[in-house]
Amino acid sequence: MIEIHNLQFQPLTFNMAGEKTLHLGSRERTAIPDKEVSHEIRLAEKHGLIRLQKQPAKKPALTTEKPKAASSAKTTKGSK
Repeated sequence: MIEIHNLQFQPLTFNMAGEKTLHLGSRERTAIPDKEVSHEIRLAEKHGLIRLQKQPAKKPALTTEKPKAASSAKTTKGSK
């Protein structure tokens, strides 16, 4: 995914690499798939209208909780 950040104080509209159109409000950010980035969007980045940034892959969250001891686990007995 590519994050697009509109650096202007006005809305911008771009044709994407398919038949879709991207509308960005003033200073708005959005993310689109890499394959949807068109030549027009790359050109706008070169002109300083927008900033393109690769979104990092989501990493699993680190937990600070310690695993519970086996003796504290809840168990239920089935009734016959």
